[in-house]
Amino acid sequence: MDARPLSSGDDGFAMEILKDLVAQGYSGDELINEFANQRANIKKAVAKMLEEADEIAAGTRPSATTKDIFGEE
Repeated sequence: MDARPLSSGDDGFAMEILKDLVAQGYSGDELINEFANQRANIKKAVAKMLEEADEIAAGTRPSATTKDIFGEE
């Protein structure tokens, strides 16, 4: 699978990250550095989810069942 960069559509993520970091008290250079870290973590997580989805679609990885997700009824 090719790495898929987040597009301009990730502006919503950026705004949510910034709001959260400001609420946590970050400012100045500390805010900038933490924003870069958080944004990189989100890109890694999205890339991992896409990789797993591709594997499930290709049949090389099992998908979760309803029972796996919601447990016993």
